Order: sequence, then structure tokens, then C-alpha cells
Amino acid sequence: MLRMLLTLRWLGRTLFALLLIAVCAVAANWQLGRALRRHSILNWSYTVEWVLFGAFVVLCWVWFLRDEARGPEVEDVLAPAAPVWQPVALPVSDDEDPELAAYNRYLSQLNGDR
Repeated sequence: MLRMLLTLRWLGRTLFALLLIAVCAVAANWQLGRALRRHSILNWSYTVEWVLFGAFVVLCWVWFLRDEARGPEVEDVLAPAAPVWQPVALPVSDDEDPELAAYNRYLSQLNGDR
């Protein structure tokens, strides 16, 4: 896993996550200062919100790291490319039900069966 973290892609992702965490920490500190000076519930809620945003960045970074370490899922690799079952239209004669036969001809025309 350490080798994966030292790739250029993961170094970039980690630096970006650290930048976002730093921005969230600065914004939370700023809102905390305003909340202590003004005693406003709005500033207190913004302080908590910025901390939660920073925690979300950490959580996403861990999720991405775990997904990358696991590799592709087996189900995705073995999934069939085309559906196995194809519906088949049964022929209906005009004698049995003329309305149903006309409707089936209309559907065949829409489907391109000529």
C-alpha cells in the first residue's frame, strides 16, 4: 500500500486533500473567532460545519484509498456484455384476433421488422 501512496497520482490526491483540510481548518478557526466575539449561533454552526467538511475530506480520502487498494471487483470483470435472454414475438393471425394482429404489426413496424 505504501508503494501505491508514493505514485504521482496519489501524491497529488493527498496534497489536494491536505489543501482542502487546511482551508477547512482556517475557515473553522475564523468562524470560531467570530462566534466568540459575537456570541452568534450562526457562527457557531458555521464553525461546526467547517470541521465536518474537513472530516468529510478525510473520509473520502480513506474511501478512495481503500477502493484503490482492493482493485476491481470480481463481479464487474465477469459480467456478461450482452443480455442472455431476448424476448420473442409470437405470430398471431388475423383470424384469431384482428385487433391484436394489427397492434403487433404496428409494433413490428416500429421495431424495424419488415
